[in-house]
Amino acid sequence: MTSQPALGQYEEIYTEVRYGETDQMGYAHHSTAVLWFEMGRVAWLRKHGLSYRDLEASGVLLPVVEMTMKYHTPGRFEDPLVIQTRLVDLGKTRVTFENRVLRVEPDPNKRALLVSGIVELACLDKEGKIRRVPPSFHDIWHKVKAHG
Repeated sequence: MTSQPALGQYEEIYTEVRYGETDQMGYAHHSTAVLWFEMGRVAWLRKHGLSYRDLEASGVLLPVVEMTMKYHTPGRFEDPLVIQTRLVDLGKTRVTFENRVLRVEPDPNKRALLVSGIVELACLDKEGKIRRVPPSFHDIWHKVKAHG
């Protein structure tokens, strides 16, 4: 990683634990966190003027190359959730996001952390070769650092 972390504000989206995301014990299945992180990342990009669909159409692919997660407490069916995402590093060919998924408690000032993690994406062209991160990411990176 080549840049200093920009630990600015998280972007938030809201969802809930859906029935199909639970396991036999009634908890949100651990694999669902991967989908929640992706939901947060797609929403983060959209909020900053980038669309995954448009990036891919222009020949920019962003596969996950590394993901770390820590599970803190379980979620259950119909728990209201907030997915928090922020850009934490931008290298020449990599983009790194931090995610947190929290349960929204009845007291609006309280949230319980369910899962946290880091997702690193490589930047590839349509042939699968490493390419530089597009200039649009650098523009966003500078804005995030300035307002962090």
